[in-house]
Amino acid sequence: MNRFDIHTTILSNENVAEDHYLLRCECPEIAKHAQPGQFIHVLISDGAGLLLRRPFTVYSVDKHEITMLYQIIGEGTLRLSKMGKGCPLHVLGPLGNTFDIKQSSGPAILVGGGAGIASLMLLAATLRNENRETHALVGAQHRRRLLSIDDLTAIGVLVHIATDDGSIGHHGFVTDILSDFLSNSLNENPTIYACGPHGMLAAVSKISTDYNIPTQVAMENRMGCALGVCLGCVCPIRVNENQIEYQRVCTEGPVFNATDIAWEI
Repeated sequence: MNRFDIHTTILSNENVAEDHYLLRCECPEIAKHAQPGQFIHVLISDGAGLLLRRPFTVYSVDKHEITMLYQIIGEGTLRLSKMGKGCPLHVLGPLGNTFDIKQSSGPAILVGGGAGIASLMLLAATLRNENRETHALVGAQHRRRLLSIDDLTAIGVLVHIATDDGSIGHHGFVTDILSDFLSNSLNENPTIYACGPHGMLAAVSKISTDYNIPTQVAMENRMGCALGVCLGCVCPIRVNENQIEYQRVCTEGPVFNATDIAWEI
């Protein structure tokens, strides 16, 4: 696997929704090799008390540049949100495995909950480059936290929106839209790709199993080293009916077949 350790600087770092930012930096080697679902590991600030790198999905690629879409959830991302053009970053990547887009030639259904849509944007661009019919089911708490709608629409993805408070789109969970969508798509041989909170992914897996739709999920477990050493990001995988083993999201993942995960654990 091609992996690069790059010292770079921020080109832009824009607020795109409530508590969410889109950061752009020049990483030519990563841009060349990154595949949908893979992530980077970022050292935010040398010598400033943030010892561990933070994992971020590669959101998009443009020539020598990559972007990452992130949410402020702690001290590290809060500090990152305040860093502007020219600030240094230390970026390792691309890391992890990728989505398999060869399972089906039928429509692709992307299900993104909150910042989980960040893991699906590069996938959406790849699918559209292959002229695949692509639907994005995007969920958020409320319209101020809704992400990526313009980016998805611009590349020809058909977008369906759900918000918890009903401020825009369907009033309810994004999984409600998925159930309705599948009930009208049984003869189209779709594949589901999802990323979001654990509960949402478990619900997506349950729904897709009921409809017998192949589904891949990108897990968002916390990562310490992102190199498979610390074992802090393990996920329970069902090897067979009687055996479960723990696999590392940073190396064996972050993408798994939904039916392989023991969601009840």
